[in-house]
Amino acid sequence: MKKSLIALAALAATSAFAQSSVTLYGIVEAGVDLGYNRTVDTVTTTRGFTAAGAAATSPSLTAPTYVANVLTFGAAVNTGNVVARTEQKNGMRVQDGNDQGTGTSRVGFRGTEDLGGGMKANFQLEMGLRLDDGAITGGQAAVPSSGNSGGNAFGRNAWGGISGGFGEFRIGRQVLGSFGVQANSWSAGASNGLYDAGSTTAPTMGGVRFSNAVRYLSPTMGGFNASLMLAAPETEGDTSTSAVTTTTPPAVAGTVLTTTTSAARRTGVDLALEYANGPAYVGFGYNVRDGAANNTGGVTGFAVGQTNTNVANPEKISAWTLGGSYDLGVVKPFINYTRQTTKNDRTDTLATGVAATSSSIATNGDSNVRAWSIGLRAPVGAFTIIAGYGNAKTSGLQTSAVNQNGVVNLYSTNNQRKQTAYQLGASYALSKRTSLQVNYGQNKLENNTDAVVTNNNNAAFGANSIRANTKVSAINFGMKHSF
Repeated sequence: MKKSLIALAALAATSAFAQSSVTLYGIVEAGVDLGYNRTVDTVTTTRGFTAAGAAATSPSLTAPTYVANVLTFGAAVNTGNVVARTEQKNGMRVQDGNDQGTGTSRVGFRGTEDLGGGMKANFQLEMGLRLDDGAITGGQAAVPSSGNSGGNAFGRNAWGGISGGFGEFRIGRQVLGSFGVQANSWSAGASNGLYDAGSTTAPTMGGVRFSNAVRYLSPTMGGFNASLMLAAPETEGDTSTSAVTTTTPPAVAGTVLTTTTSAARRTGVDLALEYANGPAYVGFGYNVRDGAANNTGGVTGFAVGQTNTNVANPEKISAWTLGGSYDLGVVKPFINYTRQTTKNDRTDTLATGVAATSSSIATNGDSNVRAWSIGLRAPVGAFTIIAGYGNAKTSGLQTSAVNQNGVVNLYSTNNQRKQTAYQLGASYALSKRTSLQVNYGQNKLENNTDAVVTNNNNAAFGANSIRANTKVSAINFGMKHSF
């Protein structure tokens, strides 16, 4: 009887084990940049003069600051042209990843358990590793999104979920479906490398990942599938804190200090629609999220008639991407278009009733990115040829309307940025898991900024322009092993 119970227990354990599995997997991808060249040319043109009716010390082309509760500018400047060049030539760098489609080295665990009735419980834990120093890959750890591992142990993926005929639900930190659309329509995939023409020039959707996310993946029907992800903020809606302090004895009669702050973050949203059938792939992705800025506000009363207010609306980033590929057998072409818009508004006000002076500033900042890329992959025996070209244009305008003692000043900054990159590389398969790779790439960046300060919205008495051009190129050799 005892032997029978042991046999039944062993059979049950074997059956349970057969219905669940955990897989250890990873990628080790090391590369070396040879002949690394980087050149930065900067030309700064500054003009400053006193307009009719302007104050004796005209504003310089630095951002306005508060001094003794009064909005002030720096001293007037007139330095002409300044030309500077920085060069780094013939360098060598050890890199993690080599721009051939996988990027960061990683190690991870995947698990699944058959729950019966077509349902399964699933999980994934994945960390990024840098081979050059063994560190966990970094990246912005801001909520709700960040790239790489964000400095966290399992920052690439950390989620659990359930799947069935209805599709799949996942909860935790995950790669965005919209970024998957980009990766599937870039010839070098999701490498995000310095010379990867697609991911270098285009803004990555939502920063690649959302933390605190709930995601639904639909079943595939006729080649179509969809993904919807919501990233919850860490705070519960809006959190406010207020404090009141009265000095004893007060420095000024009736001095009362009142401070109120609030912070909130909107829920991030990511949507992806994809079609994959035979040689054809087409995908569309949309993403909206808050940037680094939160909803913040403060009110401080220094004395009777004195106030200091600060209100900042959250930075809102929205983007969409459209891409595709088609496998012709001898060659597989890729194409992608991505557009991103960033909006940020801020208002600061100072009023001093005792001194009968006041200052206020309202800042509006917007930027737009339009990026496109084309590329191809062509198999030639054990070789795969990879080529790509990317182009991105960024435009941004920031304006500050300033009222200081009845005098209106306008501080305006206009930024135009153009970036182009191309790459040509090849991989050679030593086996199904190991390949050797070589890649040459070049990245050019033209960054132009113009700033103007006007007095009473009519007399321009400050102007500044900066032309900064950067060129980076190198050839990369590497090896990739998957396990």
